[in-house]
Amino acid sequence: KRNQGAYFEQMLLLPCVLGEFRTHARGKGKAKRIIGLPEHITSDFGSIGDFAAGSEIAFGTISQRSFAVLGGRMHYGHPDIMNKQFMMQQGGVSKATKTINLSEDIFAGMDFTLRGQGRKIRHCEYFHLAKGRDLGFNAVLGFFSKLSNGTGEQLLTRQMLRLSHVLQLPESLTFYYAHAGYYITQYLVSVSMPIMVFTWL
Repeated sequence: KRNQGAYFEQMLLLPCVLGEFRTHARGKGKAKRIIGLPEHITSDFGSIGDFAAGSEIAFGTISQRSFAVLGGRMHYGHPDIMNKQFMMQQGGVSKATKTINLSEDIFAGMDFTLRGQGRKIRHCEYFHLAKGRDLGFNAVLGFFSKLSNGTGEQLLTRQMLRLSHVLQLPESLTFYYAHAGYYITQYLVSVSMPIMVFTWL
């Protein structure tokens, strides 16, 4: 994978990760198809890079662990491992439109969840992959702009509409906060701070 690294001692655990796909009976309906893994982001570009890398590490560990328990975890890029044969049967990972499908990796998890049959994405913490990223100010701004633009485009898709009809309440609330709800909450916090200071004065 481009821009993807790994540590030797982590590679010793790779057979355990691949073992997550195994089931007692071949073709069992509840076989795992997507295994989510945390990612170790590294940067040498000062405090801005450290803060951005720390936010990505928090998203890839604490947030994903909670999303997986509550049923709102989808597929989030580099470190996840998929069952290739199964993913090809549902149309693959890549999508046709680079505007509405800007965050194309998330749609693999959406399509996977929409296929039903109680399929859930598993998140494992014992295996880490590394990623080096240019985290200067402009790079950080561009990356987070891409994430927010991709989230806005997701709201226009049929997958989002169908998931809102299918997910149960805990899963739906988790999915909401993991995507559009996060940015709406950030906006409300940004607006409420001046209002609160004004009312105190």
